[in-house]
Amino acid sequence: MRVSLPLSSLTLSALLAVTAALPLPLRAQEPLAPGSAPAIEGFATNYTLQTNLLTAAPFRPARSDLDYGLLIGDPHNLVASAAWMFHTNIEVQRYFTFEVGPKAYMAMLAEQNRGVLSVAIGGDARLLLVPRMGISLFGSAYYAPSVFMFGSANNLYDLTAGLQVPFAHRLSALAGYRWFRYSLENSADDTVENNVFVGLRWDFARPTP
Repeated sequence: MRVSLPLSSLTLSALLAVTAALPLPLRAQEPLAPGSAPAIEGFATNYTLQTNLLTAAPFRPARSDLDYGLLIGDPHNLVASAAWMFHTNIEVQRYFTFEVGPKAYMAMLAEQNRGVLSVAIGGDARLLLVPRMGISLFGSAYYAPSVFMFGSANNLYDLTAGLQVPFAHRLSALAGYRWFRYSLENSADDTVENNVFVGLRWDFARPTP
């Protein structure tokens, strides 16, 4: 199964149309600037589709988010994820925000058709480059040591960096690079993603610059 960019674009458009009607308080995976609206994101390459949803965590008094993700890849990789991300005081006015927390991955990997459960530690960051236009950089980094790996795997590495450029009232273009790899026992590593991605982001209300 190979996912072409035209097919990926149609899939992302359908995803946005369906989820726009949902009443959930969604946000983007990357931490949003204070006052920003809920959002949903979808990414695509020639080999994978990825979608991310984030809801405000119901736990108080700490400010935190619950992040959910799903990746479908070729050849036959399937990875679901859930993260509990905590807001930090590492902020520069509204221009830089940072979250940190645990992220659980449940994967069915193409390499020997094996299932792996892992818990990684990492963070998400967002830097607003041009406030008036809403152009920003975003990134994330997660690592799971062997003690938090369950299944025939030693480590997990998940790194992402990208750029967001708004071009419509609530719609933004996304582009970047992701490197996502499992270090496996007694076999070659499984690189789930090592590619440039493109995507779309839908804000449920226009973000405040």
